Amino acid sequence: MRIRAPFITVTILGLCVLAGGVLALTPDEEIVKAKEEWHLANEKGDLERMKAAAERAALARAAGGTIPATATLEDARSFLKAKTSQGVVLKEHSIEGAEAGSRLYLREKRLAGVDNCAPKAVLLLHPYGVPTAMAFDVTGYSWMDDLAKRGFDVWAMDFRGFGQSTRPLAMEQPAGENPPVVRATDMVRDVDAAIRYIQNRCGVERVDLIGWSWGAVVAGMYSSEYPDRVGKLVLYGAMHGFNLPWMAKQFENPNAPGEINPKLPAYQVVGVPALKGHWDMMIGKVVGPSKGKVRSQEALDVVSKVFLASDPQISSKKGQIRRPMGPLVDLYYIWTDRPIYDASRIQAPTLLIRGDRDEFADPTFIDRLIGVSKRREVIVGDATHWLLYEEHRDQLLEEVGVFLAD
Repeated sequence: MRIRAPFITVTILGLCVLAGGVLALTPDEEIVKAKEEWHLANEKGDLERMKAAAERAALARAAGGTIPATATLEDARSFLKAKTSQGVVLKEHSIEGAEAGSRLYLREKRLAGVDNCAPKAVLLLHPYGVPTAMAFDVTGYSWMDDLAKRGFDVWAMDFRGFGQSTRPLAMEQPAGENPPVVRATDMVRDVDAAIRYIQNRCGVERVDLIGWSWGAVVAGMYSSEYPDRVGKLVLYGAMHGFNLPWMAKQFENPNAPGEINPKLPAYQVVGVPALKGHWDMMIGKVVGPSKGKVRSQEALDVVSKVFLASDPQISSKKGQIRRPMGPLVDLYYIWTDRPIYDASRIQAPTLLIRGDRDEFADPTFIDRLIGVSKRREVIVGDATHWLLYEEHRDQLLEEVGVFLAD
C-alpha cells in the first residue's frame, strides 16, 4: 500500500475507540483496565467476561497500546505508572564487536521507573550523513525520546569506524595508504552482536530495526540474513538499487566507466558543508506550502554540532571528521542499480518512509519486497532525506510509532 502524507494520515492521541464509544483513556490505560477485568472475571469463573476483557485489550493494543499480551497485571501496572511520568533515562554500553578486539558503543533509552527493559526493544542504525548514534538523540529532535515515551526500550549504535566505536587501524594512517574500510557486510556482523546483547539483556526474542539511509542498507541486509531475530523493520530514506548518476559519477573509475575507482582511500575527511550541501539542494526543490520553512536555523546548528562531535579526535582542531569510505563503495553499486543484497529474502513486516524531495531514497524499493507479508510505503510531502529534523518530522515519528506498536 502506498500512502502520501500529510494529506490522509490523521491520528487521535490519548483516546481509545472501542465498541462502546470513545473513552477518555489512553490505549495502555485501556489494556490495564482490561487485564483487571479479566482477573476479576477469572476469579468468578465468568468465561464470557474473560473473553470480553481479552477482546477489549486486543482493541486497545490495535489502537496503539504497547503493553504486550504476555505481561502480567502487576507488570502492566508498573509499566503504565512509569510511562505516565514521561521521564526518560539514558544508559550507555560498550560491548564486544564481531571483529576481535573491537568495541561497539550502544546508547539505550527507556522510561524512568522501568527496572530492566521495556516490553519491546528497537535498535536504530545511523546514516552516513550524520554518522553517529547521536543522530537519533539530537537535543530538541530526539527520536529515541519519542520512542521511549511510546513504551519501547530504545537502542542506537555507533557502527565500527564511527562515533565512539572502535575505528579500524587504517583510519589512524594516511587515508591513501589503504583501500576503503567498513562495508555493510562487516556491519551486519556487528549488528548481530548488538542484537544478541539486547536479546540477552532484555529477554526478548526479536528486536525491531530502524535504519536510515546507509543504516537502512545495513538493516535490510541484516533482516534478509537473520529473519528470525527481527520483529518489524522500518527503512527510512532507504536505498536498494536504482540509478543516481550524479552521485555515482564521483566514485567511478575515470578510465573505465561503469567500474568503481580502484584508488578510493580508506576514509575521507569532511566538514559540515558535506552535510549541508545535499540538504540545501533538496530543500531548494520544495515548492509546496513549506517552501522556506522546511528547516530551521536551530535544527541546522544542533545537527551540525552532533556531526562534528562524532569524531572529537580531529573535529576540535579542524572542524572536520573522518568517515570510512566503505559505505560509499556500497552506495556506488546501489546508485548504479546493482543491489548488494537480496531484498526478496526480507520477511519482517516492513515500513518504507521517505520525503517526497529525498533524492537519495530508492523509489522502486517497495517493489523488491516480495517476501514480506505486510509492507507499506509512506511519502511525506515537502520533506527531504533529513525529515527527522524538519518541519514535518512529527509525521515520521507518528507513522513509525503506530507501525511498531500495531
